[in-house]
Amino acid sequence: MRRLLALDIDGTLLDPSDIVTPVVRAAIGAARAQGVAVALATGRRLRSTRRVVEELGIQLPLVLSNGALIWDSAAEAPLHEATFTAEAIATVLEASLAVGLAPILLQGPLHGEHLVVPAGEELEHYARAFGRGWRDVDSVPATALPETAEVLTIDIFGPERQLRALTDRLAARGLAIFHSGPLALETATPHWAANIHMPGVSKAAGVARLAADLGLTLADVVAVGDGENDLPLLEAAGIGVAMGNAAPDVRARADAVVRGHDADGVAEAIERFVLSPR
Repeated sequence: MRRLLALDIDGTLLDPSDIVTPVVRAAIGAARAQGVAVALATGRRLRSTRRVVEELGIQLPLVLSNGALIWDSAAEAPLHEATFTAEAIATVLEASLAVGLAPILLQGPLHGEHLVVPAGEELEHYARAFGRGWRDVDSVPATALPETAEVLTIDIFGPERQLRALTDRLAARGLAIFHSGPLALETATPHWAANIHMPGVSKAAGVARLAADLGLTLADVVAVGDGENDLPLLEAAGIGVAMGNAAPDVRARADAVVRGHDADGVAEAIERFVLSPR
């Protein structure tokens, strides 16, 4: 029997109207009643994940920022953080500004989850993607950015071809990078986003740490997701399940595919691989 269920949020746990349906909530409850631990593994930060935790109505561990932060929602404290070094921030800053793409630094909960951007850059459209406008955005001189504390993620937005050319160079430096898009932003050109992390950061690494704390390994995990950032976990877990709405590459590399998030696919995954595993 699988003993840990790791669920992505967007495009997976949440339906197209951004709620957890009663069917999915009941399936999660049934899994927990059988002694299966449940965790959320997401690219989101803590602030935007809290609403989902409240909607579920249970305390559960969180693997946030693509694995850069593991958070104990019961104790309201970090269990592990993989924060950027000043040298790594400088590497991203130099490479991105050289091609006309500016980075947004995302700080962790101990620093208010602020966004930190280089002064003078036009980043308003992208800051709105975080749902808070400019309320918690600090604009500082580029030379001061590398000293920013507790940076868990650096986001860069841009046209896909230009963005991927940049991230290819950063990946060659060992940084962990996950892409998503095209995004619904107020820009003339369809833009994509790159989430950049310290080397070794992934949902797989985060869930592995969490599993170890529970006396488990990734072989004991059923993971469900839909995006590029889910692939390391889907491939490393005992059973990796792709949602029906996932991209073709994600579906092809998963162990199984279930219905989409518009048809309670998470409930199907739980029924097939947690409650009645084959």
